[in-house]
Amino acid sequence: MSSIEEKNMVVQAYLLLQVQVGKAQNVKKELALYPWVIRIDRVMGPFDLILLVEVEDNQEIGERLLKEIQRMREVKSTLTCPII
Repeated sequence: MSSIEEKNMVVQAYLLLQVQVGKAQNVKKELALYPWVIRIDRVMGPFDLILLVEVEDNQEIGERLLKEIQRMREVKSTLTCPII
């Protein structure tokens, strides 16, 4: 693979979020404003929202995305599932 192709590679991951009761729609609206969010779905079960995100590398997921999301008071917990 050439260095040009490597620079254009992106990393996608699913982020599963538990949020405070009654706050899922508000969190969804706020997260939809971020350019790295490809899709957000409200779901039933142990998690309330599932996000598909796309960034330049795995380090950006931990250093940028999760810090942004975990700053939101309504978010109780997250689970990151990188796509392989």
